[in-house]
Amino acid sequence: MVAVRERSPGWDPPLVGFVALSLAAHVGAFAATHRASPPAPTFHPPDQAVPLAGDTFDVEPATAPPPVFTPEDLPEAPAETDRARAPTPAPAFAPAPAFASAPASALAHAPTSALAPPSPSPPPLFGAVGARLATDLATSFTRALPQVASADAAWSSVPTGSSSAAVVTLVLDDEGHLAQHTVGGAPSEALRHGVERTLVLLAAREFTARAATTRLRVVARVSRDDVHDGLHGDVFAVSGGSFAGDVGMAFFALPGGAGPGRRVDVELRLLP
Repeated sequence: MVAVRERSPGWDPPLVGFVALSLAAHVGAFAATHRASPPAPTFHPPDQAVPLAGDTFDVEPATAPPPVFTPEDLPEAPAETDRARAPTPAPAFAPAPAFASAPASALAHAPTSALAPPSPSPPPLFGAVGARLATDLATSFTRALPQVASADAAWSSVPTGSSSAAVVTLVLDDEGHLAQHTVGGAPSEALRHGVERTLVLLAAREFTARAATTRLRVVARVSRDDVHDGLHGDVFAVSGGSFAGDVGMAFFALPGGAGPGRRVDVELRLLP
């Protein structure tokens, strides 16, 4: 007698097998998906240790830091003998320009005049310093003497080849006017008259000088003069006179009438 097992409702064997197979396939796919993608990083506070867990994965190696050299890594300096045998390299800089300062050796051989200190400034002037019309006393006297003396007829009778000298002392006041004057020495009459008339002409003017008192040695030399060509003077000639340093020069020339003319050269020199 064959026993017949009744099929329980809701449990069909083929259906149960299909469901089991589908469930196993889904579980396998889920497991494979979670293995391929790494888990999301979890933040941990700095003071807590992070446990090492999860799958491993490859990362690119970090760039190596630049090497650090120490004095021991540098090459040793060459020996003195190697330096002596090695050729001297050409300078990398341009030669110094021509206006560069000279070396000390060049200054040592420089001429004394180049290293000499500058000359001292002249001493301050006395008299009408700063006045608009004030002039130098010695220069004004040198220029005025030939103009005044040439008008004196006494020079026509002075022998040619003769000379005479006078020492003229001039004193200025604080305002630069002539306060005193003396005429010393042994001048001729013509020279004395010429000096005195020159001082009268200069009495109203203002002057400057190196000191309050100025002493001049005045020398007049008379010579024969036959030059009357229009440039020298058809009747007479008078120079403007000049004074430089301690010496002044002037002259005037007079016609001789029936005889030769006369030329009077005047030299003025400052005395201490």
